[in-house]
Amino acid sequence: MQILTLLVSTLMAVSAVTSDSPTAGTWTAQLHDQPCIKLTVNDQGGKLSGTIIFYFLMLENGSWKVKGADAVALISPRLERKTFVFEVPHAKKHGSTDPADQEIKTFRMQLTGKNEAVFKNAADGGDLIVRRKVD
Repeated sequence: MQILTLLVSTLMAVSAVTSDSPTAGTWTAQLHDQPCIKLTVNDQGGKLSGTIIFYFLMLENGSWKVKGADAVALISPRLERKTFVFEVPHAKKHGSTDPADQEIKTFRMQLTGKNEAVFKNAADGGDLIVRRKVD
């Protein structure tokens, strides 16, 4: 019984840390009424990790369609004041798996509210509003 109580207490503490985290949860954005980003951030006692999906959108017969989505692990995720910063490997040529075509891109997500942020592509300057659903 003591082990069960300890396990429940530990799970509640981890849950409290995650829900108090300014970054933990699932962040999503849409473009052309389609999903374009899904960022999942985990915060285990201040150690950040997660994945991001960049949805590939194509215009077909006058309407936008999702044509691809691959999850990629975040590299060096960190919180710099009110900005969540991370890197991901990115193909210079869409769809290429050749290591020579890969580069590391930096992204920033500026927190503007408890569950809202501005997602910034550090290189391209394209901004999107992302909203969080806390898991």
